[in-house]
Formats: sequence, structure tokens, C-alpha cells
Amino acid sequence: MTKKHDIRINRTKLHPWLNYKLGLLLKQCEKKGIYLIITEGFRSKEYQDKLYAKGRTKPGNIVTNAKGSDYSSQHQWGIAFDIAINDSKLLYNEATIRKVAKIAKSNKVGLAWGGDWTSPVDTPHFYLDKWGDTPSKLKRTYKTFDNFKKTWTMKVSGANDKGIRIFAKNKIAVLKKGLKNGTKVNVMYVKGNYAKVEYKGTVGFCRVKYLK
Repeated sequence: MTKKHDIRINRTKLHPWLNYKLGLLLKQCEKKGIYLIITEGFRSKEYQDKLYAKGRTKPGNIVTNAKGSDYSSQHQWGIAFDIAINDSKLLYNEATIRKVAKIAKSNKVGLAWGGDWTSPVDTPHFYLDKWGDTPSKLKRTYKTFDNFKKTWTMKVSGANDKGIRIFAKNKIAVLKKGLKNGTKVNVMYVKGNYAKVEYKGTVGFCRVKYLK
């Protein structure tokens, strides 16, 4: 087994929360001596349609039931990635992928796994389940991927001269200085009056009223 991860996707095209959790997964797998290839991340409509054509109008085996034009793949919304094991002898070894799934579903990472689906069973697939097991809720809420992506980044607004503070769950500040108005942060999720955000690698919580 190659003792390093092989990231073959553009991580900036993943939802910020998924990208954060991918980082956690890579660290936890490395502790167990498991190294991953990240084979798929965000997919454009055109790329998804090419995959859908395989085994239908193009040579090869069927690899997906999701048409690109339907935006029915989680990959098209930036909330999923696929893996293989970075070892030519274990590439899609079920036992090893199950070990990865156990790590991914643990409290230390918090991802959902396509291997728990009944149809299709998709063992290399990991995703954010905040919006369910399909993109249906995302399509109803945001209509398009572009609208959804606009919620990923927000700017600090309405702060005083000291800026806003980002806190950990224990309410201890995780940044020495407050973020000034106009500062961009990545938004992982919003719950009630608070948002979980990321700024230059630091993750914490702030009040939603200071973001726009």
C-alpha cells in the first residue's frame, strides 16, 4: 500500500462542510494505516451526462442512473465524493472500504455512506446527508446548483470596530482577532441563530446576523 493519499479532484468545488469532513477522514484513515484515492468529486452536467451514456448509448458498463440534465446526482451539487484504496491489490476491496466507512460514519468525521443504500449499493460513495439521501430537497430549495453554491460563502457585515469573534462549542474564541466587515468566510451550515464557518483553516461558530 502506498503510504500517502492521492487526491484526484478539485477540493475547492466541494461544499465547504464536505471538504472539511474529507480532511478529517483522510487524517483518521492515515492513523489506521489506510490511504485513499479520491476518485470523484464535483461533476458538471456535461460530465454526468457522459457517465450516464456509458452502457446505454456509449460502450462500457452502466455506472450511474443519474442523468446530468436532471441534476439528480449528489456529485452535481458538490456534496459527495468517491474513493478507492491507494493499493493496487486492494483498490475496491470491500473489507477495506468497510473499514473506511466505519471511520467516516463515526463521530470523528460524520459522513454518510452509499454502502448503506439498498438500491443502488454504492460502496465507494460518501456524502453529506443534511439534505437527505438524494438531491431532491436541494432541487426544491435552490432550483439550481449555482443558487446553492451562493450559500457556501458569505461576508461579515454589521460588526463593530473589533469585528466578530469565531467561537468553539465551549464558547472560547478560536481566533485572536475579530473578523472585520467584508471578510469572506466559508459557511458549513446554519442552525438557528448560529452558523458554523471556516476562515483560513480555522473552524468555529458565529452569529448569523453578522453574515450576508
